[in-house]
Amino acid sequence: MKRFKNIWIFSDSIAGHEIQSVSLAEQLSDNVSIHHCTIRQPWLSFAPRRLPRFGRNIIWKSSQPNLSQSVDVIITCGRRMAAVGKHFKKLLQCIHIQILNPGDGVEKYDLLICPEHDNQKGRNILSIKGSLHPISTQFLSNFDCSKISQQSVGLFLGNPFSKFFEQLESMKQQIAQSFPEHHVYVCGSRRTPKSESNRIRKVFSNSRNVWLGDDDGENPYLSMLTCCEVLVVTADSINMVSEACAIDKNVIVIAESEASPKHQRFIHSIKERLSTFEQLKSDVEPLETLNKLTKQVLNFFSENP
Repeated sequence: MKRFKNIWIFSDSIAGHEIQSVSLAEQLSDNVSIHHCTIRQPWLSFAPRRLPRFGRNIIWKSSQPNLSQSVDVIITCGRRMAAVGKHFKKLLQCIHIQILNPGDGVEKYDLLICPEHDNQKGRNILSIKGSLHPISTQFLSNFDCSKISQQSVGLFLGNPFSKFFEQLESMKQQIAQSFPEHHVYVCGSRRTPKSESNRIRKVFSNSRNVWLGDDDGENPYLSMLTCCEVLVVTADSINMVSEACAIDKNVIVIAESEASPKHQRFIHSIKERLSTFEQLKSDVEPLETLNKLTKQVLNFFSENP
């Protein structure tokens, strides 16, 4: 299958969006450029629609892209960048791939990539389980595990419902009961409420490491994915659950009952991949969403030149 010569990504610097765009782009081409931008109001509020004079109201965080260059594909993620992608598709007469449903007509995009739990169907729509990312067992193979115990549980916290943090002590006891010989490592995310930091640190004061932000030193996220034997992840973070499930580790999802219907649909779609506190899987098959999607994308444009 033929890969593309040149891909442009338009990014609003939202990490979860940019990771998805870059992960796909780097599978499709060896020549990927990222252009960071935002949009002035009121044009921003109307995205993915484009008001008159839209192009003049894109604010570039670095130099503007060189329109004299040849571009095969534009990739965008999220409704804001969908508008930017549509603008440049018209100027450059190239393919536009949009990741995540932007909320307007699917016919406005050459290809739309949506999570399976969004229930979007169409000739030019490809569905994926969870989110796109580069994480795989091979990707993590060179990480050093000397600082993390082999018998360990990694607890990954997003931003679950507020009462979850009131139940942290019970969660700690559940982990200790199920894995009495294991050390516990805790990693928050950008979305973990700062207001809960003291509570988290107090409950897990005996843990090997608690990371809740840059003040705690180097982010151990990838090292924990690599080295911890069991991964426990809050259901509110589709990205973290997707990444944990992409490697050959037992993954337990917590705080599922209070997650949004969309998140619950996603968790249900991967139930066979997940373990529980009561039962770990002896044979874990990683989710390989990105590799599968790459083949689908290349096939789609081979069949629809």
